[in-house]
Amino acid sequence: MHNLLFITKIQQTLNELSPFSNRVVTIHSTYFTKKTSLVSAFIEEIKHTVDLLLKQDEIVYTEFYADKLIKQFEALSRAIEQPETEKKAVQFSSSYQFLPNIHRLSPIKRLEEYRKALRALNEKISWLVEQNLDETDNIRKFELQNQIAETEYRKMNCAKAIEDLEQQLLLR
Repeated sequence: MHNLLFITKIQQTLNELSPFSNRVVTIHSTYFTKKTSLVSAFIEEIKHTVDLLLKQDEIVYTEFYADKLIKQFEALSRAIEQPETEKKAVQFSSSYQFLPNIHRLSPIKRLEEYRKALRALNEKISWLVEQNLDETDNIRKFELQNQIAETEYRKMNCAKAIEDLEQQLLLR
C-alpha cells in the first residue's frame, strides 16, 4: 500500500515536470550522469532511481536511493526554475549599416553594399569562432558550429555576387 502511494506521488511530481521535457537545462549535481541535457533525459534518470529504490530489501540501500531521489528532484526543480539565461542572448552586431533594397540599387552602389556585407560576414565569422572557443557547453558549441557553417555559406554567396557584379561591370 505504501509503495502504491509512493509511486503515485512520484508520478504526480514527474507529470508536473513533463511540460518542460524539451527544455535543455544544466544541472551541477553528482546525482545525474549528465550535466547538460533535456529535462526528459533527467526525468528518465529519476525513474531509474525509483526502480532501484523499489527493488531494495536492505534499509541502507533504501535510504541511499531515497536520498538520491530527493536530491535529483531538488536539482532538476532548481534547474527548471532558473530563468533561461541562454548565451544566445549575446548577439553579434555589426558596425556596418546597409541601405534598404540593395537589389534595386545601381550595380556600382550594389557592389559597395555587397563588399560591406562581405566585411560584416567576415566579422561575424570571427566573432562566432571566438564564442565557440570560449564555450564549454557541448550543445551550445554545436549550435555555434552550425552558425559558423551557415555564415560561411552566406559569405560564399556574397563573394560570388561580388564576382558576378565585377564581371558585369567589366563587360559594360
